[in-house]
Amino acid sequence: MMRRLSLAQVAELMNGRVRGSGEVDNVVIDSRKARAGSLFFALPGERVDGHQFVGDVLAMGGCAVVREGAADQPGVVEVADPLLALQDLAQNYLATYRVPVVAVTGSNGKTTTKDMIAQVLRCRYSVHATEGNMNNEIGVPLTVLGLEEHHEVLVVEMGMRGLGQIRRLAEICPPNLGIITNIGPVHLEILGGISNVAQAKGELLEAMDSSGTAVLNGDDPTVRGQARSFSGRIVYYGLDAANELVAKGIRLDGEGHPSCLVSCGGEEVALRLAVPGVHNVWNALAALAVGLQFGVSLRDGASALETLTLSAMRLEVRRSPSGVVVVNDSYNASPASMKGALDTLAHMYCSGERVAILGTMLELGEISEQAHFEVGRHAGECAQRLFFVGEFAEVMRQGAGRGEVYATVEEFLAELPGFEDGDLVLVKASRGLHFERIADQLLKGGV
Repeated sequence: MMRRLSLAQVAELMNGRVRGSGEVDNVVIDSRKARAGSLFFALPGERVDGHQFVGDVLAMGGCAVVREGAADQPGVVEVADPLLALQDLAQNYLATYRVPVVAVTGSNGKTTTKDMIAQVLRCRYSVHATEGNMNNEIGVPLTVLGLEEHHEVLVVEMGMRGLGQIRRLAEICPPNLGIITNIGPVHLEILGGISNVAQAKGELLEAMDSSGTAVLNGDDPTVRGQARSFSGRIVYYGLDAANELVAKGIRLDGEGHPSCLVSCGGEEVALRLAVPGVHNVWNALAALAVGLQFGVSLRDGASALETLTLSAMRLEVRRSPSGVVVVNDSYNASPASMKGALDTLAHMYCSGERVAILGTMLELGEISEQAHFEVGRHAGECAQRLFFVGEFAEVMRQGAGRGEVYATVEEFLAELPGFEDGDLVLVKASRGLHFERIADQLLKGGV
C-alpha cells in the first residue's frame, strides 16, 4: 500500500500527461494483481509487453502508466518511458517523507542482513523493508512506493549486475546509512574483475556525504579498501578484535544454529540465532551495529534476532522420513557462500556421514574454473561423500581429488545415491540449476 494519491498528483511526480481522473493507493507491475485503486506500470518484458493488459486493469477500476500515445482513454498517465516513470515516482514520493533510509549491498548475505536489520529495528520503530530480494531497478522503486504514513524507517536491499546500477538505485532511494556485507567474485561475466565488483559496491558509499554512516564488514580487506574515501562515520564489525563490534566463541548446535558472544564498547551479550550457518554471525553483527545507530541496545537486538527465521532455500535444515538431515541451500551460490555452507556442514553435529551435493556457480566469467576447483578442494576437507553436478562438476572433482560427477540434475536424480539415517547432506548450487528438486526428493525419503 502507498499513501492515496490522485492521478493528477501521480502524473506531476513523474512528469507525465494525465488523461481522466482517479485515485490510487498501490502500485503493481503484474496486471493479475491489479484491483480498484491500483496504479499499473505497463513495462515491456522478455515475453510479453505490459501494454497488452492496460485494458484489463482499467476495466477493473485501476489506472495505468503507459508509453506516450499508447492509450487514448481515461485513467491513464502517458510518459516517455514507464520504467523511468516508475523510478521518478518513487524518488519524488520518498522525498515527501522524512524517514531515514538504511541501504544494504554486498556480494553475499544482502537479503538475510536486510531481514535481520528490519527485525532489530522493529524493537523500537515501524519499519518498511524490501520484500524478498526485490533489489533491482524495478524492485527498489516498488519497495519505496510501499511506504505509508506510520513508517519510521525504510530498509532497502540494493543489488547490481554492473557498474552504475547501485549509483542509480541510490539516486532513487538516497541512503542515510549504508551496509556492505562483503565483496566477492559475483557477476564477473558482466563486471570483468573483482576490482570492478568493489567499485560497483562502493557506489553505495559514494552516494552518502559526511552526515552518513557506513556499517562495514571489517574482516573483508576489500570492503575496508572501499571505505578509504568515505568522509562519514564508519562502524566496522567482524571477528577481528580491531573491529568496533566483535563476535567470539562461535559454536554450532546440531542443526547448524550459531551462538556466540558479541561485544561493543565494553558491553558483552550472548547471541543465539534460529537460522543455521556460521556466516549468519556476520550478518547478525551488521544488524546489531545498525540497531545501535538507532538506539536499539545490544541486548534488545540480540533478543530480537533469536526468533528470526528466513525465507525458504536459505540453509533450511530438515530431516527426511528415513532420518537423513538435509541442509537445503539451493537459493544461490558464489565461491564465498559455497565455502561458508561447507564450513557449516563441517561443524554441525552428524552421527553418520557428511555429504556435499554441489552444482555449478554461474556468472563467474574467467575465474569459473579456478573458483570451482577451489570449492571442490574445500568440499574435500569438509565432507566424506561428494557429488558434483553441472558444467564444472569434473573441475570440482579434480579439486577434491575424489567424488562422483553428474552432467545434470536429471542425471543425478535418475541415479539417486543411497543415504543412511544420521547422514548430513548439503545441497547447494546457483539458482539456475534448480537444486531444490534434489532437496525435495531427499526429503521425500527417496534415499
